[in-house]
Amino acid sequence: MLMTPILEYAPEPGELVEFRVPAAVLATTATAPEHPAPPSYVQENHIWRRLANQIAGKRHSGWLGIVFDVPGRLDTGAMATALDKWVRRHPTLLTWFDVETVATGADTLPRLRRHALNPETATLSPLLEPVSLGSYGSGSAVRDHLVKLFDNGTDPLRWPPFVAGAVVRDDGTASTVFFAVDHTHSDGFSVVLVFDELRTLYEAELSGIEAELPTAGSYVDYCALDRERSAAITVDSPEVRRWLEFYLAGPPPAFPLDIGVEPGKTYPSIPIEMDLLDTAEAEAFSKACKARGAGFSAGLLAALALSGYELGGHESYRGLTVVHTRDEARWQYTQGWFINLAPVEFPVGERPFSQVVGDAQRAFEGARELARVSPLRVAELMPGLSATVQSDAAAVPPMTSYIDVRHAPGAKDWAAANCNALVGPGDSREVPVWVNRLWDRTYLKTRYPDTEAARVNVPRFFGHLRDVLREVARTGEYGTGGA
Repeated sequence: MLMTPILEYAPEPGELVEFRVPAAVLATTATAPEHPAPPSYVQENHIWRRLANQIAGKRHSGWLGIVFDVPGRLDTGAMATALDKWVRRHPTLLTWFDVETVATGADTLPRLRRHALNPETATLSPLLEPVSLGSYGSGSAVRDHLVKLFDNGTDPLRWPPFVAGAVVRDDGTASTVFFAVDHTHSDGFSVVLVFDELRTLYEAELSGIEAELPTAGSYVDYCALDRERSAAITVDSPEVRRWLEFYLAGPPPAFPLDIGVEPGKTYPSIPIEMDLLDTAEAEAFSKACKARGAGFSAGLLAALALSGYELGGHESYRGLTVVHTRDEARWQYTQGWFINLAPVEFPVGERPFSQVVGDAQRAFEGARELARVSPLRVAELMPGLSATVQSDAAAVPPMTSYIDVRHAPGAKDWAAANCNALVGPGDSREVPVWVNRLWDRTYLKTRYPDTEAARVNVPRFFGHLRDVLREVARTGEYGTGGA
């Protein structure tokens, strides 16, 4: 599964069908009561950022999407039923938020309230029904429609916060299914799960059997647990001290080379997709890491650190890494936003990969120990940390994410099904890094601010990173000083 910017997506034309909520179901949301589960920290931060961008007049494509093909002409009735069952399977998709003004002494403060469909509404069938929009004669027309639909139809402050549909074709080849949801209710791995679950439910409808899917927990329950855990964290907690030590030890994490951005300013972003390793190289790199007691994630961090040292002169690596919070079996197949950011710092200097990777592994293990601790809770307790955790309302923090999705359900069918994760456009001032390992390739995805310096230094840096990774894969080692 590839991460494809929607503006680069090139669908085939066909009949466009949307799966829409009937008016009778939508009407019931007007009287939906407040749900007691609070938003998780990442949900709350995401929504405040979205509102801040609206006020500032900045585009905010805060959704995650997926497209994939099914053979032949899609049975839209069967897919509508499959979507209905899938949405009910994941309770977060039945919820939305609004903003309430709360009086606090002489001040008034905004607060997010969660709402959920009433129990009576949840028994109504169907939640979704197919609506044909007619034939679209070009792929660009389909894409332009999806861009608007995804941006306008995935609002966390109303229900549904998702859109779904298909491009149906009669030529005997395949039809394309699409789905997008506001990030409030999903993350990168959750989107990966959509393909196999929805395809399984659809095929079961066609066959007239009950689909067999693994049990999934409720992200709404997780949100309540997230707040409960966070409430127990105080300024004296070891986790807060770890963040404070990182914050005081040096400058905030940033791209290691000059990217020509002005303080407080964001820029249109330029996407990059770059193959790093093929199948054999990724396996060799993994073995080289394992031989030194480290995992692939630590090896990637070590390679980033060596690149920063050779090209930028940085004696140590200081970054934010993505750590998942699916720490119980019940969350394994749950739709939700199960990640945190954690600080990673370790020395580099004039040392080879074999030495740096050990420090990177220890730093990564320390980061994983902070997985349950939201950095946003830490920022509440230590307001000075907010610039490190979240730079501004428009930008993604300069973090590194690594995901091995080879064993995700349905992974071996992604290529044949033309399965792609879609991401929206947006402004940038940092260079976040996503590295995904598939069966046939390990590739990097990023976007960077469109400045003269960044157009030179970002491709240069990642080209060097690729060289480091491939040298480790080829020889098991990389020595500094050769840049």
